[in-house]
Amino acid sequence: MNTDRLASLVVVFAFSVGLGVGTIAIPLLALGAGYDAATVGFLVATSAASQLAFRLCLPWLFGRFADRTLIAGASLLMVAAFASLLVSTVIAVFVVSQLLQGAARAIFWTSSQTHAVRGVGRPVERLVDVNVAGNAGTLIGPVIAGTLAAFGLPFAIGAAAIGASVAVAGSGLLRRLPPYDRRRSAGATRLLRRDGVDVACWASVVGGGWWAMLGSYIPVILVGAGVGAGGIGWLVTLSEAASIAGILVLRRLPGGRIRGVVQIGSYTAALVLAGLAVLPDALAGFAALLIIGGVASGAITTLAPAMASLAATPEEQGDVLALSGTFRAAALLAAPAAVGALLAVVALPAGMVLLGAGLGLPGLVLGRSRQPGRANR
Repeated sequence: MNTDRLASLVVVFAFSVGLGVGTIAIPLLALGAGYDAATVGFLVATSAASQLAFRLCLPWLFGRFADRTLIAGASLLMVAAFASLLVSTVIAVFVVSQLLQGAARAIFWTSSQTHAVRGVGRPVERLVDVNVAGNAGTLIGPVIAGTLAAFGLPFAIGAAAIGASVAVAGSGLLRRLPPYDRRRSAGATRLLRRDGVDVACWASVVGGGWWAMLGSYIPVILVGAGVGAGGIGWLVTLSEAASIAGILVLRRLPGGRIRGVVQIGSYTAALVLAGLAVLPDALAGFAALLIIGGVASGAITTLAPAMASLAATPEEQGDVLALSGTFRAAALLAAPAAVGALLAVVALPAGMVLLGAGLGLPGLVLGRSRQPGRANR
């Protein structure tokens, strides 16, 4: 393994550990500071909105800065997000922290993907390695948060800041690649009309919808079925582990089969969301569906960006990865809001079924009227 690839994996892992710690520690810190659950939800939405806004700016950033510079800058933003909470827990600081975290996540993940696909080796294998490192970090992070929280939440927040700091330091070891020449890109609108890119963006919406539900309404369904907090934690961890296993299996997938796996994974994730809503209260059934959904979401997370990049020229890869990431970020924000709005007129199971249908149906018509893109050649 060359130095660039090893440094990239260390950076992604360290950043993800910080993110995983913060996912647990920040809500607990907010509750401990006296804020209610609605305020915590508002803070999560603030981070999602910031992530979406900065993803829209990424093509401009890719045309002006090297991707390793963006990775370092995003890691610094994450350090600042955590460090600010060590100074104060007033609501304004929480809001600023979440805005910084959303910006950091948007810039970091897409920059890491662009760095991966521009490196030596097959794009699929590089993206698999990046995603496995990221998933490993987010799996370990909550355990670290829970352990350190016993000594005090500031210790957990400090650990998150250290993880992001390691990512800052490691980014200096990444190979410097020039900014993209955006004058040679077709632009977002034309790229979206390109066969392969459109399907990848739809898959990114499904993947974003899955992760949004995993962190919001799926636990609510499990609670309603009588599953305790410990059981929910293990089920979510099982789903995440299945995602990593699925990604590793797909590491050497031939390029010509990517489209089919992306489509199957997207339909599967949408069906699992509907199935969880109507499944009889059976722990084994929930576990089976979450494992299947985890494998499907892992395939989407890895292969949708790979599919998009294969349909683009080298100078378009930054734009196309930013485009697919924007659709994912939009789904992370919109999917919980859509289900929340549906709850005004229907019960949660019906709302989840409608969401699953809404996520899956667009895939039936995308790409059918155009010639195959580069991803299938």
